[in-house]
Amino acid sequence: MSFPQTAITPPRAQEDAPEATRGGVNSVEVAGLLLRLLTEAEGPMRLSDLARAAAMPSAKAHRYLVSLTRAGLVEQDPDSARYGLGPLLLRAGLAALGRSDLLKRAERVLEGIVARTGETAAAVVWGTHGPTHVRLVEARHSLAASVPPGHVCPMTHSASGLLFCAFGDAEQTMTLAGREMAQSRATARPGAPTGPAELEWLLRAVRAQGFATVANEGDTGLAAVSVPVLDGTRLVLALTVFSRVGRLNVAPDGPVVALMREAAQALAAELHGRPGASRGKG
Repeated sequence: MSFPQTAITPPRAQEDAPEATRGGVNSVEVAGLLLRLLTEAEGPMRLSDLARAAAMPSAKAHRYLVSLTRAGLVEQDPDSARYGLGPLLLRAGLAALGRSDLLKRAERVLEGIVARTGETAAAVVWGTHGPTHVRLVEARHSLAASVPPGHVCPMTHSASGLLFCAFGDAEQTMTLAGREMAQSRATARPGAPTGPAELEWLLRAVRAQGFATVANEGDTGLAAVSVPVLDGTRLVLALTVFSRVGRLNVAPDGPVVALMREAAQALAAELHGRPGASRGKG
C-alpha cells in the first residue's frame, strides 16, 4: 500500500553477513531498504536505479531481489524487467488496513448502504497498483455484483478510479491513468477516455459535483456511484456502490447519489469526532 514519504539513509554497501550489528540481522535490514525504496517509488524500478538508491552493487541488489521475488514480496515485470511490490505485500497491507478502526467504521456505513440500496458496496483506498477494494459488503440476491478481494479499479473508466483521479495525488494517479488511456486507444475501449484533454473534462465534472458515476464501466458491465471521504482536502477513502447495469440509479440528482453523499459526510464527521455523526446508518 502507499505510505508517507520518509528519508532513507542507505546502509553501507558491505558483503552480506548472517548476523548483523546491533543484535539484528543485516540481510533483513538490506531487504527492508529495497522494499522501502519500491514502496516509495512512483512505479516499478530498474535494477540499476534500485542499486544506486540503496548504495550497493547491482549484483548484490539482484541477489536480494531474487529472494524477495521467491517470497512474493517483490515481482518483476516480464516485459520491462522492472521490479515492483509483490502480491504478498499487497495482502499484508490489506490485512493491516482490515484491522484498522477506519475500516471498521467504514464497514458499518457500507452495511447501511447495502441495506438501503439492495446492491453491493465497497470501501476503496489507494494501493500499490491503484484504487483497491479493502472492504466489501455484498448484496444478498442472485443478481448481486461482486469482485474478488483486493480488486484494483480501472483509473479512467470506473467510478472509483475517476474519483481518485479527481481528488487524489496527481503524481500517483496520472502515471497509471496515462498507461490505461494508451491501452484504451489501442483497444478502442468503449466509453473510456483516450487522452488527457478528454480525461480532464471528466475530472472537472467529478470535482464540481463532488462524486463520480459510471453507467457502464468499460470492461465490466457495471454501474456505480463513488463518493469521497475527505480529511480536509485529502482523500482518505472512497465509498462505492455498484451493480449490474440497469439495477442502480446513477442519476446525479437521484436518491442513490444523495444517500452516498450523506454516508460519506457522516463517516468523515465520525472519524473527526464531530457531534451528530451517525454510526452505520449509511
